[in-house]
Amino acid sequence: MKVLFLTDSLSDLDGVGRYAMRLIAAMETESASTDPLEVEVLLARKHRPTSAQVPAHWKVRVALPPDYFFYMSPLRFWVWLGLGVARSLGAARRADVVHAIKDYPHSLVALRAARLAGKPCVATAHGTYTIQPLVTPRHAARARRTYAGFARMISVSRYTRGRLLELLGAEAGERVEVIPNAVSAEHYVAARDIGKKPWHGQRFTLGIGEIKERKGHHLALAAWCRVAAGQPDLQHYIVGKGTGDPYEAELRGLAQAAGMAERVHFLGNIDEDDKIDLLQRAEVFVHTPVTASDGGFEGFGIVYLEASAAGTCVLGTLECGAEDAIVDGVTGRLAAPDVDAVEAALGELLADEALRARMGRAGRAHAQDSPWAENARKVLAIYRQVLGRPEPTERA
Repeated sequence: MKVLFLTDSLSDLDGVGRYAMRLIAAMETESASTDPLEVEVLLARKHRPTSAQVPAHWKVRVALPPDYFFYMSPLRFWVWLGLGVARSLGAARRADVVHAIKDYPHSLVALRAARLAGKPCVATAHGTYTIQPLVTPRHAARARRTYAGFARMISVSRYTRGRLLELLGAEAGERVEVIPNAVSAEHYVAARDIGKKPWHGQRFTLGIGEIKERKGHHLALAAWCRVAAGQPDLQHYIVGKGTGDPYEAELRGLAQAAGMAERVHFLGNIDEDDKIDLLQRAEVFVHTPVTASDGGFEGFGIVYLEASAAGTCVLGTLECGAEDAIVDGVTGRLAAPDVDAVEAALGELLADEALRARMGRAGRAHAQDSPWAENARKVLAIYRQVLGRPEPTERA
């Protein structure tokens, strides 16, 4: 089966990049003995490095509009749309199915190229950037038509699907299937040989995510400062790309005002082995997304599963995709998205080593039960359904 994937990233540094890499690789493995997957990937203008884990045999090239396509002036938008479709059409003709991993308007490029090529188009609905077009007056009608044109939509969480159907109507539910994000659990188990690092030998909590409002660093940090006031040996590390904008300044100011500036460490983007080492050593992984002032929200949060795979208990918030990634009371805690609730949950976890260990073990088991192989089988089944193909049988 030949599949054309359109995405903006094949990078370890963001969730969509990890989703694309892990899903495509798992589908290759799952289909190898029946109907081998032939992969072609079109990227948006690169803004992050392609991972060294991307196999050399994948056909990968930069052909799509840049990441800020959504925000372009109308004239530039239409020019880039035409260019994107023209650059994608040949690949769409070679494919059996076109899969838009990148959200609208890149998924509009995918749909138009697929239609011109006479091929079905499937799209993944991740979260914020699935919903944003439907509530933006300039794009809303076009986005609605685009979503109606997909043969199927794959939602990474029940929460994202619910938000989508609120806007599209319940009748769209038949075409929107929830296939939760997954994790390569074994990747997070082995210790990493990375030499001496600043966090070695420390007690610390950890947050991972770009420094932006919807990731909720302000909520986690405010709660942490309260809890850490009574635990002078506790540190907090934040991994994620900084922008130097007012939001980042607000975070640093919050730590400063609480007298915690020397105990809160902004690491920016780091390499994979350092990230895994941090996940393995943290006492609690704290990621507390909120619905941002611009309407942004967390669609799932693969990093919760990564922390669980590393054996670390997790703390997330309600009213976002964390509800699908965390088994509340088993692998970690889900708190209301307010400082008091997060403070209470974090204090409880830090005060009970046995509870953290129990949740860490349960989290690792949960991660092992959430493999990309299962995700891949379900996505491959969708491809076969939209192509009208029967389930394959094993080759001799």
